Amino acid sequence: MDDADLTLAVRSCLFAAVGTCGQRCTSLRRLLIHEKVYDEVVAKLTAAYKQVKMGDPLEAGTLCGPLHSKGSVKEYEDGLEEIKKQGGKILIGGK
Repeated sequence: MDDADLTLAVRSCLFAAVGTCGQRCTSLRRLLIHEKVYDEVVAKLTAAYKQVKMGDPLEAGTLCGPLHSKGSVKEYEDGLEEIKKQGGKILIGGK
């Protein structure tokens, strides 16, 4: 919606996508963003993702740990390639 609280929406999306690491039925898979707020949402999400600490889950402050298997890494890499094939852009990470 074009009148949504974007700060709250971005925080919620980030948690649903990263905080749960796909381990819940409420994990984020897609966003449908109103065209009037698209650029603002993308900018806020990009800034939020830049703050996500990835690494050893036993270290304080780490929000997202590593992928746990070769199969998971392959699925991730295949997903990135499919995004690119469909004209998508990888704005953060992707390596």
